[in-house]
Amino acid sequence: MVDEAIVADKLRHVNEYTRDQEEMRGMSKAEYVEDVVIQRAVERTLMNLIQTCIDLAQHVRAGEGLEPSGTAKQEIEAIGNADVISAETQERLEEAVGFRNVLAHRYGDVDHDVVYDVLHTDLHWFERFQREVAQWFQQHHQ
Repeated sequence: MVDEAIVADKLRHVNEYTRDQEEMRGMSKAEYVEDVVIQRAVERTLMNLIQTCIDLAQHVRAGEGLEPSGTAKQEIEAIGNADVISAETQERLEEAVGFRNVLAHRYGDVDHDVVYDVLHTDLHWFERFQREVAQWFQQHHQ
């Protein structure tokens, strides 16, 4: 069973991490690439944001008894297949999981231009994920 308190907590964290990221916008790409402290803050917050989305997807998937389960991408896939989130949001969140793996495991060197672009162009996907899960929960569990 999907637990309302867990869903609310995870949605709150997605919102907080997204807002934190939005506050880190505003500097030029050149300034960002030169500021290691800001890079680390952005990268860590992105990792937390994406992991919270994965955790929420896993909770919904398990609570609803959905398949498949296993990898982080499969958790996102499962709630997409069940129409908890749209296909477009599913695709973008699956991409985010791959991005999180690059950040977490430092595969090669992190491309700071890519991280800067994510910070400035992709945060709305996390807001959309949050909104779609919240709407699904309200429709099916209230």
